[in-house]
Amino acid sequence: MDQIAGESAEKKIKPWYGDFRLFFLMFLVLAMFMLRAVLGNGAGCGGAGLSTLNMPAPAVQMTGLDGAVIATADLKGKVVFLNFWATWCRPCLDELPSIQGLYRKYEGNPDFKVMAVSVDESDDKSVRDFLADYNRKTAATPLAFPVFHDRDRKVATAYNISGFPTTFLIDKKGVVRKWFVGPRDYNDRHFFAMVDQLLAE
Repeated sequence: MDQIAGESAEKKIKPWYGDFRLFFLMFLVLAMFMLRAVLGNGAGCGGAGLSTLNMPAPAVQMTGLDGAVIATADLKGKVVFLNFWATWCRPCLDELPSIQGLYRKYEGNPDFKVMAVSVDESDDKSVRDFLADYNRKTAATPLAFPVFHDRDRKVATAYNISGFPTTFLIDKKGVVRKWFVGPRDYNDRHFFAMVDQLLAE
């Protein structure tokens, strides 16, 4: 009888470090999720590099799928929405409709420009064909914003990024003011407020 009581008491007493190990494990998992969120490695495709926040936008030149060439200097005096994406990146595709909504919202404002930069390694025709197919099969409203192609990723490298989608808001002076890693809804009043604030400066 005494032996049974002893065994029962033994089972009820838990070592102090048992709960500590559980707490530590939960903390470790939470920390990993937070780190992935900050780096953009959870919701987006790949990792993210260093931010250029509050720094002048890199001096680069981009070529559109329509053949138009735009340099950073050409954008002075405009608020620029610069989005890096890829056709193979599902989160990138998920946010395309909201970018179209943003484009339509400010389409008549000459001081605001939307630029979506594809980092696909394929040729221009492949990206054009993908967009045509996307508009035909997927989009409720066809995508009409300007799309550029950074096939060798020189522009993406200049912005120190490797995770997609990554988006920058650049002010009229050419300074990067906002930086977003991972997909989000840009067709949103809170984001419109950010744009309006930069337009008013």
